[in-house]
Amino acid sequence: MRYILSFLLLLSPLFGIELKTNLENSNIANYQKESGTTDYNRVRLTLDIDSKGWEDLNAKIIIDNENIYSFKNSDNKNRSRFYRAYIQYSTDIHFFSIGLQRVPFGVGRIWNPIDIFNPINITAIETDERKGTESIRYEYAINSLSNLDITLSTNKQAARVKGYLDIADVALVFVKDQQNSQDIIGYEAEGELPKTDITLRSEGGYFTDTDSYRYIIGAEYGFENSLTLLGEFYHDTYLKNRKLALNLSYQYSALLYLNFLAIEDFDNDSRLISPSFTYSLSDESTVSAGAFLEDKNTQNRYYIHYFINF
Repeated sequence: MRYILSFLLLLSPLFGIELKTNLENSNIANYQKESGTTDYNRVRLTLDIDSKGWEDLNAKIIIDNENIYSFKNSDNKNRSRFYRAYIQYSTDIHFFSIGLQRVPFGVGRIWNPIDIFNPINITAIETDERKGTESIRYEYAINSLSNLDITLSTNKQAARVKGYLDIADVALVFVKDQQNSQDIIGYEAEGELPKTDITLRSEGGYFTDTDSYRYIIGAEYGFENSLTLLGEFYHDTYLKNRKLALNLSYQYSALLYLNFLAIEDFDNDSRLISPSFTYSLSDESTVSAGAFLEDKNTQNRYYIHYFINF
């Protein structure tokens, strides 16, 4: 699929295709006692493809060049890869997408127990970065408040029916995961408490491979002074694992954003705290710094992240 999209670029003048490009660079210096200091540098080229004659049709290609250098081993690795490469067709009722894409599943902010495609990794420095899945997706708008979506990939398939019920968005999810030899019957729910600004969310399901349940329950509240408090509880009945996460974020000024995450694992008697800040150097450039501090000092990580959009 990604090679077909690349070929279309060469034919773009013949079909009245409009091509928009964007270039950005991310650099992360990361330190951990066991592995030493590493430098990760990514140059990302984004190509948005639209056609004047086919307004309902669009495509996107994102190509990354990644370079990882280890100061401890003097080792350098470089690779180029497709991060996204897909074609989409959308109308008021139908939506089709085929290619290497992000498959959105779940409502959790810290954990995604039913997301078998691109689960959240809260200990990643760039939590928004999600590995793409080569898949075909279809969405059908049943009405203005509900829809059905189906995702098909090589070894994972999923179907979801989602609708709005009074005060919350609720979905039933059915997943077949041949890669991990499991089926999942799950749910998503998210909505605001009446007469409050408190958002409640939950997702979870029954996992056939272990005859067990995994779920999260979370709440979020935004204060008027740009302070946001989020809490999330995770439970895996098979591993008998219970975790609680609290996240505090604060927009101190137009340029400075502060964040503090704490996770307590009740069953392993371990904890993680992660303070960080992001400062806007300009409209197109930011610098972030933070740490992941665990019980064992050898697992502590510190980082500086610089981003610029050209």
